[in-house]
Amino acid sequence: MKQIQLVILCFFVYTLQAQITVTNATFPAVGDTLLTGTDNMPANIQIGTPGPDREWNFKSLQSPLVLRTVVRAASEGDAAGNFPSADLVFKLNDNAEGYYRVTNSALELIGLSGTDPLNLGIEITPKLNDPQIERRAPLQYGDDFESTVNISYAVSSDDIPQELLQDLPITPDSLRIRLLLNREDEVDAWGVMSIPGGTYDVLREKRTLNQDIRLDAKVGFLGWQDITDLVLELTDIGTDILGDTQIVRYHFWSNTEKEAIAVVTVDQDGTSPVSVTFKAEDILSDLVQVTDKLQPGVLAYPNPAMVNTNFQFVRLKPGKYRLVIYNLVGSEVWHRDYRISGPHTERVNISQLKKGTYLYALQDARGRTLITRRLIVVRP
Repeated sequence: MKQIQLVILCFFVYTLQAQITVTNATFPAVGDTLLTGTDNMPANIQIGTPGPDREWNFKSLQSPLVLRTVVRAASEGDAAGNFPSADLVFKLNDNAEGYYRVTNSALELIGLSGTDPLNLGIEITPKLNDPQIERRAPLQYGDDFESTVNISYAVSSDDIPQELLQDLPITPDSLRIRLLLNREDEVDAWGVMSIPGGTYDVLREKRTLNQDIRLDAKVGFLGWQDITDLVLELTDIGTDILGDTQIVRYHFWSNTEKEAIAVVTVDQDGTSPVSVTFKAEDILSDLVQVTDKLQPGVLAYPNPAMVNTNFQFVRLKPGKYRLVIYNLVGSEVWHRDYRISGPHTERVNISQLKKGTYLYALQDARGRTLITRRLIVVRP
């Protein structure tokens, strides 16, 4: 009996030691620099099942660049006057920054500033009717939460892109974008995660976001009319954003690091990872670090490459582009055309190319070369 009790006690003590609690000490603070990489073509990554004492091996993750995010006081933001209750501001992507309020128990997104989510090229500064909780503390295995956020903002006819107006059978006086976000969060697993450069004890938080994004038009005395379906039928604007969509992400939190160790976005089936953003360790220090001076273009990884390489398009204006590969005497050996409307990555099979050094170039719709870089092809 004593032996059985000892085994039970040892297991109980082990469980207490292995399960971490994430505290508010991991919330970003003014002066922090957060380093992350993103693999938009993750290979050999398994999300696994819920439960205790799990292991995740994400060492195969790759990224052509490191995103450096500096956390600043909210008063330093470009739209600080619109969010007087904010404490922090930092960039969410190339074209937007988020304003956050910090409490003992939560990091809350209360406002945004930057380009609209439909990528119409309109500058917006919407205030969230209810804050969106980005981080909670203390966070423990078994916790679950529900939240709803409403965002609505209007733009005048002067700000509406002409290419949108010319495709519509109406001439609106103004447009309004409405977002309804319902999110369910569940801390459904704990264990150990390995990424390039480090291994961490983590909690896994599954976030299921159901979003409905609608587009309204105000036309004379008719008032506001929902034109979402009309826009989807007649234009290619917002085709992957407008309407009802569900996004499932898994956030892996450490009790020692400010960044999430990994954030995994899965496909519509909820099983296969389509993108992973992860904490960038020293092993990635030889990669390009994103700064405000990073020029629009395309990056190849892995490079050198053997069979496949991924081309990641960065900071490009929406439009048509051509990616071309040349040999060193200037002869074209491959090309492909793309329509880019935001962050995008393409995997290209280069097995038909002989071993050696090549150049890849990105051209705009007018055929002008925007950037040229070296690509090295290796063979076993």
